[in-house]
Amino acid sequence: MKITDRLILIGCAGLSLLTMGLTWQSPVARSLLQGQRFRGLVIGSDYEDNTRHSDTMMVVSYDPESRFLDVLSIPRDTMVFIPGMPAVRRINEVFAHEFRHSGRDFTIASLALKSEVETILSSGTAEAFTIPYFFTIDYDGFRSLIDAMGGVYVKVSEPMNYDDSWGHLHIHFEPGTYLLDGKRALEYVRFRGKSADQGRVRRQQIFVRELLKRLKNPALFWRLPRYSQALLSGFHTNLSVWDLAVLLLEGRHVYWKNIRLMSLPGTPFGKLWKINPESAQKVVAMMQTPVSRQASFEPSPTGAAWRGRATVEVWNASDKMQVAKIVMRLLRQKGFDVVKIGDFTTRQNQTLVVDRSGDIRAAQAVAEALKESVSPEVVSRPEPSLHVDVSVILGNDYQGSEKKWPW
Repeated sequence: MKITDRLILIGCAGLSLLTMGLTWQSPVARSLLQGQRFRGLVIGSDYEDNTRHSDTMMVVSYDPESRFLDVLSIPRDTMVFIPGMPAVRRINEVFAHEFRHSGRDFTIASLALKSEVETILSSGTAEAFTIPYFFTIDYDGFRSLIDAMGGVYVKVSEPMNYDDSWGHLHIHFEPGTYLLDGKRALEYVRFRGKSADQGRVRRQQIFVRELLKRLKNPALFWRLPRYSQALLSGFHTNLSVWDLAVLLLEGRHVYWKNIRLMSLPGTPFGKLWKINPESAQKVVAMMQTPVSRQASFEPSPTGAAWRGRATVEVWNASDKMQVAKIVMRLLRQKGFDVVKIGDFTTRQNQTLVVDRSGDIRAAQAVAEALKESVSPEVVSRPEPSLHVDVSVILGNDYQGSEKKWPW
């Protein structure tokens, strides 16, 4: 037997033993094997005004049957009303309040925030939305995690510039693709810009998707031990080490098209974010409904596998003339039902393809149809009142010819 064959056999045997050990030690492993969804709250914690805040909040819901991952961002300015806490108006203040009054206890603060998120997402639903697990990471832990992964690639579509000498925060990015280390990655996810918290939520979601892609890098498992001390000091969770190992291994099998990025639906209310109850209930229902294997994507040379006739609206948010008409004809040629076109209210640099129905396959298929002219970001923003499956918002990055069609 060749040495390489022996090494392969040893590796397979070691992996089998590891899997058996994880199944024995980890409740998460056992529930995934039974096809049960994993749900957790990811909390990014900052340190300002002598206390901790929940700067980032994401609910993750993973269906092991289809390996489909939902990521729901909770804007930090989401309006809340909590009896006994009249001073707390934003959801990110819940963590700060409990952290301050519990003697700086991360677990108590995390559980309090988790409970409030459960209350918000369960409002008006027939079945309570429970989140068994939380995972809180501070700035130092985040930087260490990204460094341990060897950095994360991101694409910057427009200049990002911000200076806060008082807070010692200086952010400067020009358009381009970057491999970000921990320090630069933290700057990227903290940047707010003109679109304030909604723009930052979208960047954070895209960053999470790119981070999951990096989990497939085999070198990660050799790098992690070197950062173990820094990582453990910056993490606070009710997951065991065995559970974390299971999730790390499982994350390597998630295909990026099986990630649905969503944000808690709502509208601006002064400086707060007011939840839209009807749309929020639809999002929660999607995160609780089993995803069939047929509804998921697998890598294939033919690209998207959408077979329905999706209804689409196209909006021009670029400086180019009549590109909405060009895209309308292109999509109709490819079998999509474009029912509305027009000019967007504001200009933007990056093209977005927005899933409005909850079936992200249609949005991914539209993005695939546009790939010769642009590489759009695909996000989910379910909105039943729009009566379309997909919204296309064309940014200045669209490279289609303005003279392609005679008028």
